Amino acid sequence: MADDHQTTSDDFEFDDEQEAHVEEIRNIVLDYVEDNDVPEATAIVALIELAVSMNMGAYVGSVEKPSVSGLKMEIERFGKEIDAILRDAKKNAEGFIEDYKSAIEDEDGED
Repeated sequence: MADDHQTTSDDFEFDDEQEAHVEEIRNIVLDYVEDNDVPEATAIVALIELAVSMNMGAYVGSVEKPSVSGLKMEIERFGKEIDAILRDAKKNAEGFIEDYKSAIEDEDGED
């Protein structure tokens, strides 16, 4: 089944807004991790658990009669969304490494 969705300016505005939220949340989390000496592995697991919990709560809060089967379906859908994010990260791995190395070089140049 083909996706009949046409890209509109609203899609780009949502993407821009989404990216702005992601960046702000990233900054808040990174500041917290740094200020509280939280190990990265701990922060990563905590964020995954938080994302799943928030998604479950969003499902329960968004339907008139939440059900176990409906929640399980939502968790499955959310898992597919996470899989898509991971696939995209794999596709962009080379660029991520290049950007990371460049940022480190820029930091070293400022010292």
